[in-house]
This record gives sequence, structure tokens and C-alpha cells, in this order.
Amino acid sequence: MRYPMKYRSIFSLLTALCIGVMAGPSSAASAPDVVVSIKPVHSLVEAVMEGVGEPELIIQGGASPHGYQMRPSQASALNRADIIIWIGESMERFLTRPIANLGNESQTVALTEVSGISLLRFREGAVWADDDEHGHDEHGHDEHGHDEHGHDEHGHDEHDHAGEIDGHLWLDPANSRRIVEHVADLLARQDPERAATYQRNKIAVIERIDALEMRLRSRLAAVRDRPFLVFHDAYQYFERAFDLEGLGAITLGPERRPSARRLTALRNALVEHDIACVFTEPQFRPDLAFTVIEGTKTRTAEIDPIGADIEAGPDAWFDILDRLGTTIADCLSAKG
Repeated sequence: MRYPMKYRSIFSLLTALCIGVMAGPSSAASAPDVVVSIKPVHSLVEAVMEGVGEPELIIQGGASPHGYQMRPSQASALNRADIIIWIGESMERFLTRPIANLGNESQTVALTEVSGISLLRFREGAVWADDDEHGHDEHGHDEHGHDEHGHDEHGHDEHDHAGEIDGHLWLDPANSRRIVEHVADLLARQDPERAATYQRNKIAVIERIDALEMRLRSRLAAVRDRPFLVFHDAYQYFERAFDLEGLGAITLGPERRPSARRLTALRNALVEHDIACVFTEPQFRPDLAFTVIEGTKTRTAEIDPIGADIEAGPDAWFDILDRLGTTIADCLSAKG
């Protein structure tokens, strides 16, 4: 049976539309499956991928990468990922073996190995007043040796972290710009159909980073010469970026309890350097900070390099740095 021409035309159009709808999703390559280790880096990656896809975050909520244990579902996510982005062994040691044992074609990006990212090494001792004289170049290489030794109450060498790469590199806006550039270029190569989107997003994210950096620089300018102590040596990238005077750390690392010798050195530094603030972290008990400042007028405030209570997403990195800068400025200016 032959239909009139106008009906055949309508039928052909409907058929073409149906085929287009069915073929549309499968005709275009799917977006890369991306897995990111920690919230602030995940935020930058998600901002680059906006409008294309969402990367998966391994360390959720307020968990710390120090001593983290992956769930089976997260191990599966690694195995199916096209791209895995992490800081490196200096930060997420729990990922070292799983990544080494991957049997697929995943592309793994350790940000400590990305060209153009400036690295620093952990500082030595409880008080860093003289560290600048001994010097660390822009890649974190210690220019002079040290011979000061100490052991905590468990017998660990107190300088055994000195010289290791400090993985908190996202706290420097310049490094974060480089992360965004590298991730956008990597995604564009993996997913050329959406290269223009990644590049547009890259430009927009970098503009946001620039704007926040300018606001923080203005906010922190008045407290640049006011020394402070931190819970552990996690903020030197931020200190360097904004010319702040971090003077020392209560503990060598979140999992390490300081020796009596270290606490005594910090107590002496409070008086000698007129330290205004000691900063604690939400993931760890603040008892040690209260012990150090007991009987002094030094204030405490809570800062967080990871953003424990900040919602994961494209705004998280900006919220983390904005809160960090605001808290430091307020405490050092006696507003906190």
C-alpha cells in the first residue's frame, strides 16, 4: 500500500528523529571517568569538567588522607577509571600500592610530578625561625644540612619528615592554577570532542582563582608580620603565597605525638616571638594546643587545609582558601 507523498515525508521525518534520539548518546564518546583523591583537588577538577561530567572523590567528608583506608567500592572506582589524579605518595600513602597494582589502562597523574608545580619540603624542628636563613629554593630543596636531633616519647626521630615533599601544594594559588591548566589539557587530549568546553572552563576557573587571591592578599596584608603556630606543618604553601609568618608546628604530623622537648621549645617561642595565635585542626584533638598556650594570652582558632565540613564540588577549593585566609586574618588581628 502506498501512502500519499505528504504522509511518507512525515513518516520519514519521524523515523529519522527516533533514530537520532536512540543513536545520540552512543554516537558521541562518553566523558572520561575521572577519580580524584582529595576534596580541594577534586573541586578544581570538577570545575574544569563542568557541563561534561563529574569526577569521583575518594576521601569523603572530613576524613584525613593520613592513614585513610579505602572501601571496596572505591578500589573498584580506581580500577574502572580512565584518569586518576592524586597528590602523590607524600600525601596519600594509602593509594601507593593500589595504583601500582592497577592492571588497566588508567592514566595516573601525581601532582607532585607535574611540571610547573612548585614544591616545598617539610621544615625541621618545632620552631622555624631560622629556616629561611638556611633556605629552601622554589622546588623545596634544602640548601643546608642540619644536625639537630630529637626523639619523641615513642622513640621516633623528630626530624625524620624534614626533607620530604610537603603535599599540601593546593594551598598556593599559583600551584592551583597550574593544576587547572594541566587537567584541562589532559582532558582535552583524552576527550577531543569536548576540548573547547574544557578550555573555556579552564579560563573561567583561573579567573576565579586570580580574584580570590587578590582578595586574600588584601585581607592578610595587615597581619603579615605577626607570627603564629600551627598544629602540623601543612600551611607553608599558603604562608609563602601571602607572605605570612608561620613560626612552628606543635606536632610532626597528625599521627605523631610531640616530645616534651618540642612542647618546651614551643612554649619558649610563644614568649620570645610574642605569638598571637595557635591554630588547631578539626580532624584532631586540640588538647596539645591548649597545653602549649596554658597561662598565656595566646589565642586559638581552627583552620583546615582539606575543608572537613565544606561540601565537595566546584566551589570547595575557593571556600577552603577563603575560610583559611579569613580565620588567620581575624585571629592575628584579635577579631577571632
